[in-house]
Amino acid sequence: MKLLVSLLTSLAIFTSTLLAQSNAPVRAEWPGSESGQVLALEILEPIGVQTNRTLPAVFYLRNLASPRVGTESDDAILQDFRADGFLVVTVDFAKHPQARVPFLNRTLGKLRDDLRARKLLAQYKLDDAHLFIVPEGCRLKRDVIYFKDTARTLAMDIIYPSKPVQPVGAVIEFSCDNQNRFGNTSLSICSDTLLDGLATEGFAVAMADHPVAAPYKGFDAMPECAWKIKAAIRTLRVEGEKLGLNSKIAPVGFSRGSGMALMLATTAGMAEFEGHGENIGVSSEVQGAVVMSGRFTYLNLLPADKMLPRFVKTWGERDANLDVWRRHGALDYLTNSTVPLFLTINCSEAPEALHQMKVLRQRLAELGSDEIFQMDREPRGHKVTLDLEILAEMNAYVKRQLR
Repeated sequence: MKLLVSLLTSLAIFTSTLLAQSNAPVRAEWPGSESGQVLALEILEPIGVQTNRTLPAVFYLRNLASPRVGTESDDAILQDFRADGFLVVTVDFAKHPQARVPFLNRTLGKLRDDLRARKLLAQYKLDDAHLFIVPEGCRLKRDVIYFKDTARTLAMDIIYPSKPVQPVGAVIEFSCDNQNRFGNTSLSICSDTLLDGLATEGFAVAMADHPVAAPYKGFDAMPECAWKIKAAIRTLRVEGEKLGLNSKIAPVGFSRGSGMALMLATTAGMAEFEGHGENIGVSSEVQGAVVMSGRFTYLNLLPADKMLPRFVKTWGERDANLDVWRRHGALDYLTNSTVPLFLTINCSEAPEALHQMKVLRQRLAELGSDEIFQMDREPRGHKVTLDLEILAEMNAYVKRQLR
């Protein structure tokens, strides 16, 4: 028996050694910016997983110019990612002075674009729905459930500094992809690097399932959507207590997520939207909101709005059904001044979207609400800003609201 145990132990050691050798890091380079800067990569395959299958991946950002907030060691974090089945790619920025927001966002956008175009890591089958950009010292908590009903369970993924010296605030976004919350295709197409960038500035960031299931047809059912997004804030606040967060939360929203971000601010304290989903009884208040292109009210639309016939078909003629039309607009819940908001939109957005932003700003001014508005002057259409000045001011705003 002792001989058998000895043989089995030796075999286990030999097998572990082979696995370790087969998972040895592979070094590579990647042109991380249009200026020609080349970044060193280290590819670490998952432990005990066949790499010819579809793999989730973590892109772990090292040696950034922004201060490291998570104090846990890289070795411990990377080992756990690999043990959880992730392909891990470390990206070394070598402390380049522009390896931080706002300059970093274009590099992170290029990373997502190159992954979508298969210009990077084409030798692997990567899971487009699970490609995470994680700054050094941070961990990832996946599939945190915030709402269950008979049709669908809603969850979020949280990237957070591990063991921060001081508690940090959190930013939450409701995905523009109604099927895959961290879907790389959607993030790449929209040039959405906001959570990626803010995570490098020391915040926890959460991407939550959009309340409306795919396929999205432009309707945010009320009061169900409000129930769900309130539950997401409550859940993030509860999870934050375990992760070293300070309970301060700000939503960011673009396109179909913009109304969700605004709604969290405009419905603050309204009991009719509480009592559903997880963590009932916890505060759902937010300390700020970043609101980009979207629809905020259905009572003030352009006559040529292409969605107008669809709204009439669904809700009936507006003048005869004002309460129904009003109920679906995030802006129409706002009767008093709200938390300070950060607003931005691209100059070449659709006329309907530019009109909605104008109406939102007028209403905030009437109520005496503080706002910061930045027009993105680079004509890029329906995309999230990559403008350096706007991203810098947005970053400063989030820091004021959450620290």
